Amino acid sequence: MRPLYVSPTGRGGVDFGIQNITRAVQQQGLQPALLRLPEIYNFAPMLIARGLPAHWWHGFDLVQGRSRIAFALRASGLPVVTTVHHLTSDPALQPYSSWQQRLFYALIESRYDKWSILRADRVVCVSRFTQQQVVQTYGRTDTVLIYDGIDTDVFTPTPDLHRRDDGVPVAAAPHARIRLLFVGNRTRRKGFDLLPAIMDRLPNDYVLYYTSGFQGAASTPPHPRMIPIGSPDRAGLVAAYQSCDLLLFPSRLEGFGIAPAEALACGRPVVTTNASALPEVVDHAQNGLLVARDDVDGYAAAVQELGEDAPRRTAYGWHGREKVVRLFGYEPLGHSFRELYAGLG
Repeated sequence: MRPLYVSPTGRGGVDFGIQNITRAVQQQGLQPALLRLPEIYNFAPMLIARGLPAHWWHGFDLVQGRSRIAFALRASGLPVVTTVHHLTSDPALQPYSSWQQRLFYALIESRYDKWSILRADRVVCVSRFTQQQVVQTYGRTDTVLIYDGIDTDVFTPTPDLHRRDDGVPVAAAPHARIRLLFVGNRTRRKGFDLLPAIMDRLPNDYVLYYTSGFQGAASTPPHPRMIPIGSPDRAGLVAAYQSCDLLLFPSRLEGFGIAPAEALACGRPVVTTNASALPEVVDHAQNGLLVARDDVDGYAAAVQELGEDAPRRTAYGWHGREKVVRLFGYEPLGHSFRELYAGLG
């Protein structure tokens, strides 16, 4: 079985998702290929076939792409599989989007999603939340649930969950007792705008390290106890998780929640939002704490609750690690896709 994955370069977790699928099915004995395309094809996917060599699909058994582009892959004549990560038509996203984004979502991306979801031979959703969105928005009820995958051989805990000191710039905050980490783009959807207010409510010996995502370095940290760590590679990101005490992730909307799953795989508890797909990843009072969307006081209280309870953080860390290996690792991811592809014959 040779699946061909077509993926224009992206600026978020979706970009990592297709790479994880490729690696996972390869471990299952399949022979996948990943065709990366320039970013512009995310916005004009109907041009994909014109931009590729003739018969670009030859030698493959099926073709797969995210719902923004999958409709354009039908030109191959092969079975088409699409993956739905989240729908930008979700009303809950609108208050946290610019008017330009809302216009693009309503006039362009929602049409791409619709064409892909209704025309694909198989539709994969990365969470039950996303499945419900697809039913409510487009009426397709035969989708398949396959959670996003995490490489649990790379995202691993330290022995005894002891905190490292070489994955974040410790010298920038030598008096920090509790180290928090935020991973993601600096957007309102990710809740980045809430972080300074949350830090205002935390003790002075709490510090927050944050990535720059795909947006490059910020000119000035938005809070004196917020420290940027740039855009680390996979090894650097693992080191950052292992060097902090917990992940603070006040996102307003996630189709899955890659960063929380990675943190749990590294044995780090998570404070995040009780909304969208995040409760499918983080189990409240078992491997993290869930807070109402936009509840700054609630996030701060949850962070301090875990920050002052090291044994609880350890127990949550081991629970989270076990859950990610069992549900979100490469083994269940690859096996699920292999079974899906077998049913296309």
